[in-house]
Amino acid sequence: MAEPEAPAQKSSNRPFFIAFVLGALVLTGLPFLQERFLKAPPPILTLTPWSTTAADISSVALSGKVVLLQVEVAPCDADCTKRVTEFGNIVNHVNDLGDKVVLVTLADAQTLGALEQRKGASAAWRFAELDSALLTQLQVGLVKFLGADSTDFARSHSVVLIDQNGAVRGYWQDGTAGRGNAINAARLLAKKGPIP
Repeated sequence: MAEPEAPAQKSSNRPFFIAFVLGALVLTGLPFLQERFLKAPPPILTLTPWSTTAADISSVALSGKVVLLQVEVAPCDADCTKRVTEFGNIVNHVNDLGDKVVLVTLADAQTLGALEQRKGASAAWRFAELDSALLTQLQVGLVKFLGADSTDFARSHSVVLIDQNGAVRGYWQDGTAGRGNAINAARLLAKKGPIP
């Protein structure tokens, strides 16, 4: 006589349901935890007063604003144009903050001419000719940041973050990850102030 077949075991969805609920709880609480523990980088160097050829781009005019700054020098080839365009796209990630974050592109006269068509793309993105005194200060800050005098700031294509008090907070390399980190730090400073 044949033994009766064992009844087929039902599959339980309980582990999947528990995992879903736990995942939802973690994802809901993560922004609150991040906000509590995330901080903008500490000041590297406080800039002395500086100015440029543009009246709206100086330490006085930008006081109280978070500044993301890039420097481009000739020759401004296709890579340069691409870097500047991608830098300008940062506006799309900070425009919800109003006028708290300003983008600044500083360039030599030849490069400014090559970038003429990008000027006026956004009120939050400003252009001016390089100021040698500011460039020197940014080089000093980069040396402090890296701990070595191995990189020429003007040719590094770094994105610099300057807080509301005129202190350099960081240098990020050009690229999606670098710009993303600079944007996150700028947003933290704009929301929480220079002393979070």
